[in-house]
Amino acid sequence: MFASKMILSAILSFSSLVPVAENIEISKQSKKLLQMIRLESGNTLTVKWNTVTQTPELLSGKLTKPSTHSPGWIAYAYLHKIKLLYGLNRVHEDLKILNIDKTDSLIRVYMQRQLFKKPVCGNQLLVELDHSGVIQRIEGTIHSGLEEKRLGRAMYAAVTPEKAKEIAFAYDESIRANKSLSVESCYLPTREGIPLVYVVTYEKEGRPVSIKIHSLTGRVIE
Repeated sequence: MFASKMILSAILSFSSLVPVAENIEISKQSKKLLQMIRLESGNTLTVKWNTVTQTPELLSGKLTKPSTHSPGWIAYAYLHKIKLLYGLNRVHEDLKILNIDKTDSLIRVYMQRQLFKKPVCGNQLLVELDHSGVIQRIEGTIHSGLEEKRLGRAMYAAVTPEKAKEIAFAYDESIRANKSLSVESCYLPTREGIPLVYVVTYEKEGRPVSIKIHSLTGRVIE
């Protein structure tokens, strides 16, 4: 469900966080929040830091106390508490619950990063809890500061989804008859300006392939 992990991430044991953090430029605010999480977890915290997004790729340990609230409520409440670690502003708007999956041992809450009510490409979180309501793991990719990079302004598409399909067909004629083709719009966090794009996804030679199309210019983004 999650996009492939971003490169240049570093696995940090918290005992070595301070010297390593200096090398990979973790902000003072993030260090302070990680210190708080470590203490509240009873020194069980493990962190995997993504140096591209400047947010955690993984937090694991006994992150919360037991709770009788719903899994969604627990996930939102904790992420609100540590939202600055992920560069979020309004957690209930910035993260949308996609699905809650319960097994005999775990509860998984899948969340999608939203920007101006649109998904952010490849930005999702998985929150894992045990059945006593303790969050044990938060994993995924979240780019921080997206609202600021967009100057607080949403982008509105000039290209329609159908036009995006036609552009994709012109780019690769072989996909015209592809029955698995789908079109979704999302903000692309790895591109300057964080543009709204269409992602045309299809299956080719047994694997998923995607073409990204700028929603304003109609250009294919390589």
